[in-house]
Amino acid sequence: MQDVAKAAGVSSATVSRVFSGQKGAMSNETAERVRKVADDLGYVVNTLAASLRVQHTKSVGLILADVANPFFGKLASGVENTLSAAGFGVILGNSSNRIEEETRLLRLMMQKQVDAIILASVASNGEHLRDVLGQGQTIILVDSDLPGTPLDAVVIDNRAAAAHAVGHLLDLGHRRIAIVCGPMTASFDRERLEGYRAAFRQRGLEPPEDLVLYGDSTYDGGKAAVEEMLLSEARPTALFASNNLMTIGTLAALHEVGLAIPGDISVVGFDDLEWYAIFKPRITAVAQPAFAIGRTAARRLLDRLKLATTPPPRRFVLNTDLIVRDSTAPLHSTP
Repeated sequence: MQDVAKAAGVSSATVSRVFSGQKGAMSNETAERVRKVADDLGYVVNTLAASLRVQHTKSVGLILADVANPFFGKLASGVENTLSAAGFGVILGNSSNRIEEETRLLRLMMQKQVDAIILASVASNGEHLRDVLGQGQTIILVDSDLPGTPLDAVVIDNRAAAAHAVGHLLDLGHRRIAIVCGPMTASFDRERLEGYRAAFRQRGLEPPEDLVLYGDSTYDGGKAAVEEMLLSEARPTALFASNNLMTIGTLAALHEVGLAIPGDISVVGFDDLEWYAIFKPRITAVAQPAFAIGRTAARRLLDRLKLATTPPPRRFVLNTDLIVRDSTAPLHSTP
């Protein structure tokens, strides 16, 4: 800082004011001259030292369940786009769908002294958050709820989204409808299975429990679950895959055994990925607003950081759409 001050012909205090964003402390010409000299000299602001003075780091931890999942890429874009405009940096962590790794990352974010954390949790409860919340850390949940925790959450109505998707298949005449579920730890897995069952019962039907298949929210998990189901003689006439990676695994499993979509089996996926619209056949899918989920969580976080008092937690529920395309068709015959 002293080198920049000397080269720019100003005091070190002026350099400090320029990079702390103080308005009116110097002329625009002086501020611009300081920035140019700093660039020429390769000066980098010591944000850690600054954070110790003002008790905040202008950084936010973002812990996602699976960075390989395109849904989380869009969600992260919504977070980063919103926070960067407010002058915050984002530190990304990937839990790989493992609660142990999620817990480690929470501790790491605390060590990094982030101002808040946005968390896509894979846990079934908030027990692992006890220490973090005990230190007063601000946490915003995205994608899943943690029952019993006093936290804001930005989610979709998973039960209604799944019921809509399965209801579409039922209204086409299908009754043997399989669902490929996740591991039932995160709230959205349980809610989507509830929606599957609700769609049947709303029509006076009993859901076929023998067609509830369990994967692990990954491509391989979805593929393996469907491959095992295809070994059974009582095959379904339709299938609902409850996340995007398992949708891809489902399509791969059906393709390998030569089943035509929708001629032999109708398919509904989750998350409307860009290629669903150009795949042959085009894929019917539940579209959830991933970018808007991230943006809403970031806005709520910024609002919380501005407040002197702590408002009660809120649950933000965003809308989904069922995009009907060519992978679903009326049932022509009962197997």
